[in-house]
Amino acid sequence: MKIKLGIIGTGIAAKELHLPALVSLEDKFEITCVCNHTEPKARQFAAAVGNVPYFLDYRELLARKDVDAVDIILPIQLNCKVVLDSLEAGKHVIVEKPIASNLDDAAFMATFPERFDRVMMVAENYRYNPVFKRVKDLMSGGKIGEPYSVFWDQLTLTDESNKFAKTQWRIDHQYPGGFVMDAGIHNIAVLRDLFGEMKSGIAYNRSVNPSIGRMDSMSLQFVFESGVSGSLDLYFSAQGMSKNELTILGSEGSVVVQGNVLTVKRRGKGETREVIETDRGYKGQLEDFYESIVNHKTPLSTFQEAFKDFKTMVLALDSAMKWEELRFAE
Repeated sequence: MKIKLGIIGTGIAAKELHLPALVSLEDKFEITCVCNHTEPKARQFAAAVGNVPYFLDYRELLARKDVDAVDIILPIQLNCKVVLDSLEAGKHVIVEKPIASNLDDAAFMATFPERFDRVMMVAENYRYNPVFKRVKDLMSGGKIGEPYSVFWDQLTLTDESNKFAKTQWRIDHQYPGGFVMDAGIHNIAVLRDLFGEMKSGIAYNRSVNPSIGRMDSMSLQFVFESGVSGSLDLYFSAQGMSKNELTILGSEGSVVVQGNVLTVKRRGKGETREVIETDRGYKGQLEDFYESIVNHKTPLSTFQEAFKDFKTMVLALDSAMKWEELRFAE
């Protein structure tokens, strides 16, 4: 069975992140039409996926009977309205992260699964990245004992040469955090999946390069309800420095993730190193979307989980603005 899929939004993420995964899943999805408010982009993308019909108004796409589901890849501030219209049109929905541009919309969208008998999920590809799934398996198997601290350093240079930085809706963002939210929501999703809910913390942010938005750096210290403590450092204007390293300390050892390389270190037992094959979870999230539709199951990356990811980031950003301790949960 193939799912007839309409794509709403044909920008960079659609072309470079979603489309390659959809091509690899051509036995599961058939792209039947696409939409973009800019006609040249819509026409070009439609030609690239088999000369399918294209539209400039997404409501025309939603009215078609040859669309079972939609993949929504739009500026964040448009998510709530387009998702609601899609569900009301009877379509299954996968929408790019973050779930919304503000907490009110995110909380409203978290109620949609109770209101609509459709599959809906947020495209949080890190939840499907086999690297982090492997980390979770190692931890649950007691490989490093009881975890007690976690540190994640993501340092990179995102400047005017970066194609994502050139998108005006990111520079003049109508949502909190700019690149810190857009990229950091991935880290929060993984941390929550591994350790549960955050209890308290404090954050600090700054703008190093205003040309890519109002904020590009944040340091967050936190404690989970489980007692695990740690920090998340996100710096997107790091000159001459590139690092993406997740370190988890346990009572019997530690695990370090650098890209797709996973290293377990244990005192007296040396270290083991694994290289995990990964596309960062893009194929996995679409496979889950398909299986959830066909088998009538709940996807892993639900609207409720995406709301919690977003709320955690918003609270951290609020703390950074006030420079005071915050509470993630009462």
